[in-house]
Parts: sequence; C-alpha cells; structure tokens
Amino acid sequence: MIYRIAQYHRDEDFTDDRWDVTYLGERTLAGVFHITHPDHLGDTYRVTEEQAAKLAPLTGLTFDLETYEYYLEPTAD
Repeated sequence: MIYRIAQYHRDEDFTDDRWDVTYLGERTLAGVFHITHPDHLGDTYRVTEEQAAKLAPLTGLTFDLETYEYYLEPTAD
C-alpha cells in the first residue's frame, strides 16, 4: 500500500497537493488514526486536529485546518 496525505481546499473537490507518508509505516499510521489493526488501513480517513498534531512532527508538514481539509488516502501499489 501507498499512503498519502491529500490536501483539499474547503470549497473545492480537487486536491491542492498530496504527500507520500508511506515511510511512516502501517503501525505508526494505525496508531495516529486509532485503527486497532494496521491491516485495516484500507479506507480514506479525514485528518483531525489531534491527528494533525501527531503527524506534523513525524512528517514536517504544516496543517492549516481552517483553510484545508486533509485526508489519509491509501492506494494499492
């Protein structure tokens, strides 16, 4: 699986940007998104304020949750 964080402007349906976060690993991502089993990371998950706070230091990304919505988007590789 490839895991990307996608950024959507709140008023639009198209992504502004995407960042590959596969390097974080399934265990880390499952922990951030409160998924009990890393094997269950197959859905798209909206990034909450709590999750953004955990992801920022791990990824170096800055999350602007007032302007954008962010999602973890897994895709088959």
